Amino acid sequence: AGTPRDAVAEFESRLAERSPASAEAAVRYGLAQAYLRDGRPVAAQREVDELRRLKVVSPMVETLDAEVRLKQGDAAAAAAILRAAQPRFPQERALAYGLMESLLEARLPNDALKFAEDDLLSYPSDAKMHSLQAKTYAMLGRRLQQHRAQAEAYALLGQLAAAAEQLELAQKSGDGNFYEYSQVDSRLREIRKQLADEAQQRKSK
Repeated sequence: AGTPRDAVAEFESRLAERSPASAEAAVRYGLAQAYLRDGRPVAAQREVDELRRLKVVSPMVETLDAEVRLKQGDAAAAAAILRAAQPRFPQERALAYGLMESLLEARLPNDALKFAEDDLLSYPSDAKMHSLQAKTYAMLGRRLQQHRAQAEAYALLGQLAAAAEQLELAQKSGDGNFYEYSQVDSRLREIRKQLADEAQQRKSK
């Protein structure tokens, strides 16, 4: 709440009050976030390093550390932190998203694509991951797959018209093979049928 400077002052004050050991980690985490909001990633890194010294084990700390590294322009370090953390916290979606974004920022789209493909085997209904996969395909210049992945993201969000539009763009991409175009055509028929069914339901009400 309040301005970044207000947040920094609040958490610095709490830390100066010698918070009990049980609360120190929470205060330092808050202070690191406040420093980030205030555009002070080096100061935020010091607080993250203190959290490491306190041996705080939390996916939130891993995500924060990666975010701080990104703000300092070190996407490779951010990706390395999240790669190491991801197997320890496999259910934490924020780690998965952060790893994808770090890999893309580090210009490692092939690594990002491999991670997205593996991740979507376990979480096929994750719209955000499909969208990040689309971003990865765009970086690789694979237009058909980019539009196809974005279509799935829209479909999972219930935005069927936008999904159909993406699949139509995939049909016109010019960079797919027969099998890929057949899959796009089939999925577009499914989406159009869903749209028609929804329109019919609205009429019958």
